[in-house]
Amino acid sequence: MKERTNTKKISLFSATALSATAMVGSGWLFSAQLNAQLAGNYSFLAWLLAALLVMPVGLCLAQVVSVFPVRGATSRSSSLSHNSIFGMPFAFANWFGIMVCVATEAQATTQYLSAALKNSDLMNDHGLTFHGKLFALGILFLYLVVNFYGIRLLAKVNNVVTALKILTPVLTILLFLVAHFDRTNFQLPLDHLYTVGSSFSAIVGAGLIYSFNGFQLAVAFASEIEKPKKNVPLSIILSIVIVMFVYMALQLAFMGAVPHQMLQEGWSSLNFHSPLVNLAMLLGLNVLMLLLMADSVISPSGTGYAYLGGSSRMFYAMAAEGQMPSWTIGKLDPLYNLCRRSLLINWAMIAIVLWNAESWASLMVVVTGYNLLGYMAAPISMGAIKPKTRFFGAIVFVILGLIMTTIPAHDLLLMILSLLLLMIIYGIVQLIHKTNLKILLGLVTPFLLYLMLIYAYQNFFAVGLLSLLFYLFVTSSRFVHFCKEHKTESLSLEEE
Repeated sequence: MKERTNTKKISLFSATALSATAMVGSGWLFSAQLNAQLAGNYSFLAWLLAALLVMPVGLCLAQVVSVFPVRGATSRSSSLSHNSIFGMPFAFANWFGIMVCVATEAQATTQYLSAALKNSDLMNDHGLTFHGKLFALGILFLYLVVNFYGIRLLAKVNNVVTALKILTPVLTILLFLVAHFDRTNFQLPLDHLYTVGSSFSAIVGAGLIYSFNGFQLAVAFASEIEKPKKNVPLSIILSIVIVMFVYMALQLAFMGAVPHQMLQEGWSSLNFHSPLVNLAMLLGLNVLMLLLMADSVISPSGTGYAYLGGSSRMFYAMAAEGQMPSWTIGKLDPLYNLCRRSLLINWAMIAIVLWNAESWASLMVVVTGYNLLGYMAAPISMGAIKPKTRFFGAIVFVILGLIMTTIPAHDLLLMILSLLLLMIIYGIVQLIHKTNLKILLGLVTPFLLYLMLIYAYQNFFAVGLLSLLFYLFVTSSRFVHFCKEHKTESLSLEEE
C-alpha cells in the first residue's frame, strides 16, 4: 500500500534521535541496579548481548520496510508478508507491548519522584496512591498534547529532549566516576555466584530489552522518514550503538560509586528505591540529585510521548489490515498527517492500564515478554518477503525463542492465555464473516502451538530445534502461498 503525504518528512538525525530518545527512558533510572543485582560483573556482557539481540531484529524490520515503507510497519509486517489473520497475534503483542510501555513511563516518573522526595502521598508500599495515579494521568495527558499536532512538532520537541536525555546520563557518569570509584567493588567474595548465564537472565529480568525497545520507533514512523530504505536501518544501528555505550558507561560508574560497605552480602543485597538519586545523596552530590529528579520527568516523558505516537500508528495499521474494527480509524488529518481518533483511543486504553498498575518493575517484565513476541514477526516477515534472507532470519528467530525461556513461567503462561483468548474472539468474528474454519485454524494454530510447546519444554536444545523448525515452516514458500491465497482484504485508506 503506497502512502502519500504532503508534509515534510523527518531526517536521519531526527529518526535516530527519535529511537535514541525512546531507549533512554525509565530504564536507565532503574536498570543499572537491577542488572548489578542479577549479573554482577557480567552486567556489561548483558548490555552487549541485549544490543546484539535487538539490532538484528531491527535490521529484519528494515528489510521489510525497504519493500513496504508503510505507517506502523512494526505491527503490520506479518500481515504484509503473510496475511492479517496469521499476523494478528504478532501485531497484538507488538502494539500492546508498546502501548503498555507508555503507562510504565508515566508511572516511572511518579514512582521516582515519590521516592526521591519521600512523598507517601504519591506512592506507598502497595503502589501508586489515588493522588499518585492522578499525577501520572497528568503526565500522560502531556504525552497526548505533544502527539496531537503531528510528527513535525514531535520531532522538534524530541530533538531538544534527546539532547537533554543524553546529556544527563553522560554528566551522571562523569560525576559518579570523579566523586567515588572503588575498584574493589568488582572483586567481591560472592562474585563467583555469577556466571555467563546470569547475563542472559538479566536481559529480561533487569529490563535491558525494555530499555532498548525504542529501536523500533524508526520503523513505526517509516512512512514519515526521508529515504526510508537507507535511513531506517542507519537510524536503528546508530541509535542502538550510541545508547549501548551510554548504558555500559553508566553501569561502570554506578557499580564503582556504590560505597563498598554496602556490598558485604554482594550485589544482590543492594536495594535503593530510586537508585541513582539515592546514590547521589550518599555521595553528597546535591546538584546531581536535583538534576536526576528533573530527568526522572524528562527521560520517561521523552520515551512516553514517542511510544504513544508509535502505538497510535501501529493501531492505525492494524485497523487498516482488518485486525481492528474499522470505526477505530478515520482519514488522516490533512495538516498534521496523523489519525487523531487512533491516537485518542490508544491514550484512553493506556490510561486504563496506568490506573490499574502497581509498580514499574511489575509491568516491565510483562511488557518485555510481549515485546519479544512482537519481535518474532520481524525475521518471519523478512524471510517470507526476501527468501534469500531466511538463513539470517532463522538465526534471529532461534535466539528470540531461547530468550523466551528466561521469562518467568507464570508470566509466559499469562501471555499465551491472553493471546489465545484474543484469537478466540478474533476467530469468532472471522467465522461470522464467513471465513472457513479449516483455513482459520491453519493460519492461527501454528504460532499458538509453538508458544505452548515452549512453555511445556524449557530445555535449551529442544526450544532451539523447535524454533528452527517452526521458522522454516512458516517462511516456506508453500505456507506463504497458502496465506496469500486466503489473504483478507485490507481497508482501502488514502493517506494524504
